[in-house]
Amino acid sequence: MKTFVFVVIMAGLGVVFLIQKRNEQSAATTAANQPVATQSVSPRPVSEHNWMKHALDTTAKVKRQVAEQRKEDGTR
Repeated sequence: MKTFVFVVIMAGLGVVFLIQKRNEQSAATTAANQPVATQSVSPRPVSEHNWMKHALDTTAKVKRQVAEQRKEDGTR
């Protein structure tokens, strides 16, 4: 009896997952057909609870600075 309940619950979750995936795909195709306005890239606000995002943003900023510096110096 326990296995039957487990199988029914897993089947229900599988159906919900598939429905959600289909909705995401249809939303993505309708959004892809519409013109996209360009947005300026601005850094995300830093939160004390979100130190991982801050580290990734800092790394990206340093990578951009190095790329610009290499362009100016003429290396690679």
